Amino acid sequence: MFKVMSEMSKRDERGFTLIELLIVIAIIGILTAIAVPAFLGQREKAKVRSVESGAKGAVSDLQAYMDSYVAGDPYIIVTDTAGTQVCVEAGNASATGKSCQAIYNQSSTATYTAFPGGIAGVLNDFMNHHENKGDKSAFTGLKLFVTAHTTEGEIFLTPSGSRAVNITAYATDTTSPIFSSVVTTR
Repeated sequence: MFKVMSEMSKRDERGFTLIELLIVIAIIGILTAIAVPAFLGQREKAKVRSVESGAKGAVSDLQAYMDSYVAGDPYIIVTDTAGTQVCVEAGNASATGKSCQAIYNQSSTATYTAFPGGIAGVLNDFMNHHENKGDKSAFTGLKLFVTAHTTEGEIFLTPSGSRAVNITAYATDTTSPIFSSVVTTR
């Protein structure tokens, strides 16, 4: 028995054999081959879900912008990447009592701008607001909201008449949308 233990201690000092190391490397390789594709698939799914959730969130957000515009109520947008906010109000806001100062209790020295022209102008304010907030496509790192669909991972916004906007989101397949909805003013 002492002889067996002394032989084992000699072997322990020599280290691992080449066969043992190759078996361990093969096992690690097999585990990696199984894990990496599963991990990469999850990343792609997360990108798709990111665009889809952005589109779903845009429905209620854009609805608020459009309803404010139609009702003559002011709304606030972010105008640059530094986070500067501007209140957008109707030209006759003081006369109707729906001014930025009255609704949002802003000071008379705050920055105001006049309502844009039509739904296309509201849509432009909406897209600039989200771009300045840093909303980007998980696929390309470019703008998330666009009016001309060209690449994957975009949310395509198109005016439909004077009171509606179509929201269509695309993932990797740029011809088949993952989300589509119409926002109509109330």
